[in-house]
Amino acid sequence: MSGTNQNWMNMSMAGPIFLTLLVFMVPGVYAADDLFGMGGTSGVGYYKGDYVSDTIPSSLEAGSSYPVVISFQNNGMVSWEWGVEKFGLLYQGLQSSITVDPVFSPIPAGMKVATQEEISFPFVLTPPDKPGEYELSFSMSTRKGEDKYTPFPNGFTKKIIVIPKEGVSSGNVGSIIIQSNPTGAMVSMGSEEKGKTPLTLPDLNPAQYEITVSHPDYGRKWAQVRVEPGSVSRVTVDLTTSEKPVVSTEQLLKFTPLGWLLDNISLIIISIIILFFGFQVIMMDTKRIPEHHPVRRYTRPLILLAPYADGKSRFQRGLSKDGRGESTGGGADASGGADGDRRREQGKTAGSESGTRKSVRDRKIRRDGESSERKPIETEEDESLPDVEDPDQEGREIEGIYGFPHALRDRYEPLGVAGDDTYARVYKVRKKESGDVRALKVGHSKQPGSEILQKESAVWRSLRHPNIVHLFKSEFLDDMSYLENEYLDGVSYKGMVHTSLNGLPKPIREQYAVSLVRDIAEGLKYAHDVGVRHYHLQSGDILLTPKLRAKVSGFARGRNELGFSVKDSDVRGATAAFITPEQRDEQKYGNPGRRTDIYQLGVIFYELLTGYLPYSPEAFQKSGHEGTFEDHADELILPSAFRKSLEKYDPIIVRMLSRKKSGRYYLMDEFIKDLDSVRKA
Repeated sequence: MSGTNQNWMNMSMAGPIFLTLLVFMVPGVYAADDLFGMGGTSGVGYYKGDYVSDTIPSSLEAGSSYPVVISFQNNGMVSWEWGVEKFGLLYQGLQSSITVDPVFSPIPAGMKVATQEEISFPFVLTPPDKPGEYELSFSMSTRKGEDKYTPFPNGFTKKIIVIPKEGVSSGNVGSIIIQSNPTGAMVSMGSEEKGKTPLTLPDLNPAQYEITVSHPDYGRKWAQVRVEPGSVSRVTVDLTTSEKPVVSTEQLLKFTPLGWLLDNISLIIISIIILFFGFQVIMMDTKRIPEHHPVRRYTRPLILLAPYADGKSRFQRGLSKDGRGESTGGGADASGGADGDRRREQGKTAGSESGTRKSVRDRKIRRDGESSERKPIETEEDESLPDVEDPDQEGREIEGIYGFPHALRDRYEPLGVAGDDTYARVYKVRKKESGDVRALKVGHSKQPGSEILQKESAVWRSLRHPNIVHLFKSEFLDDMSYLENEYLDGVSYKGMVHTSLNGLPKPIREQYAVSLVRDIAEGLKYAHDVGVRHYHLQSGDILLTPKLRAKVSGFARGRNELGFSVKDSDVRGATAAFITPEQRDEQKYGNPGRRTDIYQLGVIFYELLTGYLPYSPEAFQKSGHEGTFEDHADELILPSAFRKSLEKYDPIIVRMLSRKKSGRYYLMDEFIKDLDSVRKA
């Protein structure tokens, strides 16, 4: 009996043990999640994506666009790829007022994300105009058809705060906007940390605040900032120099009487029109305002409809010198009555018996041999000259001063041509509304901008950094596209003004070359930090200030990736030396990325130091190497081959201009650190 009980106990224990082994040994059939009721999609336990990181700011400024990147890790049991099953990151907060583009960011074709691997997805966030707290929600998902999605069970949710434009929501408060060089510095108000630069502190009560900006690599600086009602105080801090922070305060136009007037101009005009015509209706009723009332002395010239002696209203075409209407044919005023008799006694012409013909006074035209005597002329109607279309008039207007488009002249005053290429012409203009000088880039093509170009311009408009040219506005009309950029006067060098590095004589002094390249690197570092790549960096895209500081331009070209789903990059108009190996042969060298910009920056640095482009016949011949260029086409001639004093930059140039991406700097921070080490040495 005891043996039977023992066997029964062994069998009862074998069942759970077998089930447990089956769960862990056959993961493709069962998953622990599903056993506890946590499984989600079909293919139990196969699909699982966990949130890793994101670049979404905690506060967004109303009306601006923010390029962000969200990273997820594949913790499921199958690889993610765009094949039979279409994987991507889905935005699930459609009930929110925040616009997210695209709603579904797919995994690029040809990419495979295995288990435990991570992938980053780009999005552009555009907050609403109404400030407040909002919630964003994302999760990995599969797509079937055009708009049918199956999200994974675990997602990512983040609450953000939308602050008003420039941080001021009413005329009783102000704001502080802090920018630093380099970016990413910690901002503290008193002893409280507020975030990292660039940073906007919104809706502050009028008072004096102590702002401290610190960076682990550059120390700290502080400033006293006075906040005024309805104004914005801007703090600019350069941590790389010993200069004090620059603080400026400007009154926002929308909180001034002029701003209120401009904001309500349409309502004011409508109110004036309603009051005007309402008063005309009142004036038509002679019983309300007597004939000899003083108010008629001032309102009579405005009356459009006036009653005649017969009590009927007539349309008044004009007024006589004494304020009475001239005859318009018919009625007592034209054919009889006391008023008509007085006019005839004074020698004024009256209407004909039929009332269909009328007298008008001719306009005196002085010609040689003609009489200057005034004569009444009778005509059937008061005819005016017909409008005759001139087919060449529009062409002459467009081909006016500097070839500036006629459609933009009501907003901009052309001051000159700043540049021209195969894609567009750049004008120096003055805005008629504000008087600010801008650079207006007008495309030669008479077609509206592509969807990618419009997305890129929205991304560019959100980039705010001292070393990036600011894009104020972009418009893509049916027959014209243009960008309104910050205008830079350029630098005067050897009697000529150069607005970009393209025309600057090279080589230049070593200290200037290093300073310019560092400016460019800071701008690109900021762009890389927010998920934006340039991919077209050339000397012509680097604009100069009168103090020889560099700013990066040219982020919007219509086929630039910028984190969007565009595989190829349009480099057809680029100088050959700036085209990276991965842009020539993607299968051999891999996809473009941050290191593409680092390579192109290396080309600029090399040319500034040596006066030649890398991997060029001119550089090979000048170096004095033996043999032919064709046999050494892939050999990089070091800067020290031209001047011994440039030897310290050889290791940096080698890492920037490596043919293989793995040999280049991984981050712009690494390059800046090496460059600063050489400068200090």
